[in-house]
Amino acid sequence: MTIGAIAAVWLLVGRTSSSREAQLQVASMRLSVANLESAPFSADPSAGSPASSRAAIAADRRSLARGLTTGAQAGVLPRLLAEGRARLSRIEPVMAAIVRIALEPGGLAGAGIRVLRLHRLLFMRAAALTGVLDQIGRADAARAADARAQTKFGATAAMMLLLIAFAYFFFRSAVAREAVERLVAEKELLLGESQIEARTDALTELGNRRALVRDLASAVAEPSGSTELLLAMFDLDGFKQYNDSFGHAAGDALLERLGARLAAATEFAGSAYRMGGDEFCMLASCSPDAAEGLLDNAVTALQDGGEGWHIGCSHGAAWIPSEAAAATDALELADKRMYANKASRSSASRQVTDALLQVITEQNVCLDEHVERVSELAGAVAEALGEPEHEVWRVRLAAQLHDIGKTAIPAAILDKPGPLDEREWEFMRRHPLIGERIVLAAPALVGTAPLIRSSHERVDGSGYPDGLAGEDIPLGSRIIAVCDAFDAMTSDRSYRRSMSIDAALEELKRHTGAQFDPAVVEALCHAIAPLHDAGGVPHLLSAGPV
Repeated sequence: MTIGAIAAVWLLVGRTSSSREAQLQVASMRLSVANLESAPFSADPSAGSPASSRAAIAADRRSLARGLTTGAQAGVLPRLLAEGRARLSRIEPVMAAIVRIALEPGGLAGAGIRVLRLHRLLFMRAAALTGVLDQIGRADAARAADARAQTKFGATAAMMLLLIAFAYFFFRSAVAREAVERLVAEKELLLGESQIEARTDALTELGNRRALVRDLASAVAEPSGSTELLLAMFDLDGFKQYNDSFGHAAGDALLERLGARLAAATEFAGSAYRMGGDEFCMLASCSPDAAEGLLDNAVTALQDGGEGWHIGCSHGAAWIPSEAAAATDALELADKRMYANKASRSSASRQVTDALLQVITEQNVCLDEHVERVSELAGAVAEALGEPEHEVWRVRLAAQLHDIGKTAIPAAILDKPGPLDEREWEFMRRHPLIGERIVLAAPALVGTAPLIRSSHERVDGSGYPDGLAGEDIPLGSRIIAVCDAFDAMTSDRSYRRSMSIDAALEELKRHTGAQFDPAVVEALCHAIAPLHDAGGVPHLLSAGPV
């Protein structure tokens, strides 16, 4: 009888432990579902590793499949297990679609509304599977409660027969229960942290696209009040050039700094998000009267600059629900307005450049033709030297504007038929500094300022205005100096006739190492050789947009 009582208690304790393990397994499956919601978005090469994302999806899918079997969940109604497997099978094609989009050119950021729809569908199907797991969990909890009650009853009976045996088994049961509860608590903590990470941008610690979609859905579902929601989207201008020039580490640091500024600018009115890449978003509850100030603060927060670089942003906004009742409509409207703003800003940059060039034309038509030729030639030389596309663009633009400072020099000095005296040279040496100040007044042209300032430096250090030497002179400035001299020598002037192309090239070569960079002179020779051989003139490229 004593042996039977001990055996009965042992079996009841085992049943308690089994029920607890079943609860732990359900908690693990919930974590796998949460992982499946976020793992497909890591397949985008700009946000994570496609291989790691696929491996994580496969592992979580296998974990769920094992858990949703009759053997792994003994005692659970087969109907619940079958329903869980069916819910899991409905999630898989949605994840596969997101992974495919992430691996397409442009990734998730370029897919736009398609990703939002797939994310919403994934969210709903995952929620349905979680609901089934909740039912299984409740069944496991009920079994655990029954097992605990039976264990206590059996333990009381065993105590009457063998007090020492009862104490031993009761102690073992308590220790096992505590260990299982500790594991469950740890799993729940990990699940909570995983859910937070899935909604947070790792670099800036702002909410990510998933968090924005969730917050938008929650806000739209609430009854409308006296104030509306302002959804604003921001796209950084100039970030690609900054990233290419200073490296990805510096680019990440800039994004982190700008994200912190945006969060501070919006903390009292709403929330800030990073959508991915160089796109940010803001969701705020405010009145139309306060919206302009809030947007100005956000735009200011996303601006930064330094020597030779400037970061700004284009933006677009939409009101919810007066302009868009659904979250997807609001996102689409704000996105369209943002890109319209970006297009207008680009047009403004072109207009500023054209206005400055018109100033040159109004003063001297020959000077206008000169800078156009120098711009085309400088762009060709920069390409011959292997410079990236954005740097070729910057050199060409700086070459167009390198003489803008001459608009402040008296015409009597510019058009003097003979050599300048020392006082006149003092005026002439100021024009690179004047040109720098002029372009610095236009943020869109700020990247050309250092190239214009140093366009009359010499590699031996005898140039002006700063006496820079060698590689201390920006490469773009060294290119402009060579192309400017070449065009001047091959053009008629009031005080002399033009040289031949061969004579001008020989003159440049004689002054390499002193006035000109040898590598730039060699690149110029290669750039004009085809046209020279054909008997043409050094007019290499049609003027492109700047």
